[in-house]
Formats: sequence, structure tokens, C-alpha cells
Amino acid sequence: MSSENGPQEPRRDVRTTVEKIRRNITHASKDLASAGKTVVGSTSKFVQDVSPKVSATDKQTKPQQVKLLKAYRLFLSQQVDAVEKRLKKLKE
Repeated sequence: MSSENGPQEPRRDVRTTVEKIRRNITHASKDLASAGKTVVGSTSKFVQDVSPKVSATDKQTKPQQVKLLKAYRLFLSQQVDAVEKRLKKLKE
């Protein structure tokens, strides 16, 4: 009887391990999707808040315009970096 259960135990262990990996991948993909939605939401809010300010720079002094535009450029470059990293991970 032990000889019958012997070969099935490794198979059961493999099935259990595969199921755990599947669950972990499912959780990770849900976490990534949630993080993506959060980034999109925060980016949208930032753009909504900043875009009118950037459009209204004509009424500001030159140093104020430069400061605001540099901050906006930095924010956008950080967003581009985040998107590039995510694309790279998805291609792997």
C-alpha cells in the first residue's frame, strides 16, 4: 500500500505547489491592476489640478512660469519612467 501512495505524494506536492503559485500570480496581478488604477487616478487628478495653472502662466511672472513648468516637466518625466518600467516588466 505504501508503494501505491509513494508515487502520488510527489504529484500531490507538485499540484499543491502549482496551485499556490497560481494563487500568488493571481494576487500579484490584482495588486498590479489596483496600483495601475491608483497611478492613473492620481495622474488624472494632478493633470486636472495643474493643467489650468500651466495654461494660465501668461498672467504670472516669468520666474513663476519657469518654476511651475519645471515642476510639471519633472512630474511628467516621472510618470513616463513609471510607464516605461511597467512596460518593461510586462514584456519580460
